[in-house]
Amino acid sequence: MTSFRVIRAAVLTVAFATAWLAAGTARSAGPVVGWGDNSEGQATPPAAVNGAVGTATAISAGQYYSCALQRGSGKVVCWGLNNLGQATPPASVNGAVGTATAVSAGANHSCAIQTGTGNVACWGYNYSGQATPPPSVDGTDGTATAISVGYQHSCAIQTGIGKVVCWGPNDFGQATPPTSVDGTAGTATAIAVGASHSCAIQAGTRNVVCWGDNHDSQATPPPSVDGTAGTAIAISAGGFHSCAIQTGSRNAVCWGGNGYGQATPPASVTGAGGTATAVSAGANHSCAIQTGTGKVVCWGDNGLGQAAPPVAVDGTAGTATAVSAGANHSCAIAAPEPAAALVGATSLGSLLALARHRRLG
Repeated sequence: MTSFRVIRAAVLTVAFATAWLAAGTARSAGPVVGWGDNSEGQATPPAAVNGAVGTATAISAGQYYSCALQRGSGKVVCWGLNNLGQATPPASVNGAVGTATAVSAGANHSCAIQTGTGNVACWGYNYSGQATPPPSVDGTDGTATAISVGYQHSCAIQTGIGKVVCWGPNDFGQATPPTSVDGTAGTATAIAVGASHSCAIQAGTRNVVCWGDNHDSQATPPPSVDGTAGTAIAISAGGFHSCAIQTGSRNAVCWGGNGYGQATPPASVTGAGGTATAVSAGANHSCAIQTGTGKVVCWGDNGLGQAAPPVAVDGTAGTATAVSAGANHSCAIAAPEPAAALVGATSLGSLLALARHRRLG
């Protein structure tokens, strides 16, 4: 495998690319729109979800590929780079034998939650066990209600218990959730996995808790969301930065690596000029959906156009109900009308395999 220093964006109740933090609001379906790096076709959604043949209810942008849940059928559809099988979902979730309620695309592996059973199914690169969910969530001893995939590790929230379970590489402690969310001293309602760090929203308190690699302070949430001065309703972990939506104010808050401005959200979503209903942290860029208008706003690295949403979702000719920032591309689910009713956060899912530098390491 080629060595990348990557990261991915997470999601709320769903995945590294797409994360939903919905407040009792059903996800809206619509055509998938992609932009940014398209070297592997990752920003060109297929007919099955782009509106030609079908649409999507969830989206997750990974490193060089993307995945979505098709409306109606519930089957997982992926496109882009598939050298390690990361874009080939198994029969258990691709509609042949079963479908899914959540999907998350990472660097070179993906995971989904099977409809009906709640079993976690993963596929793609599995050198460090990142695509082999443990018995606690694979249906053997338990199932999951939320899933998020990062660079080479994965995390889920166990059904009923609410504890965070992670697997795969653990060199930075990214796959070892703290007692505050592992069921010992607390549980979680949302999970987001980045490159080598993870974050969660603690059940009850809504405090943001992070662990793993912290060399850019990506695992140190600020007082505005860690429970000191505020809490969060949505969380997304990217490459070396993280983002959240603050409880009450709905302001987008980010922290960690900021070399491209990816951790400095614009006034349009920080409360100065508007707020956010969804947020997704990618490799070196981030995206959000503005409250009321439903338009997609992105910031950070734009070297390949990943932070420049097209007119179909930027409020010019259309808006979005979900957004997911990947490595150097982004995807969204377009809506014909402003998605003012949506209250959630997207990663992504879905959170995302992301490269800190486009250069291969």
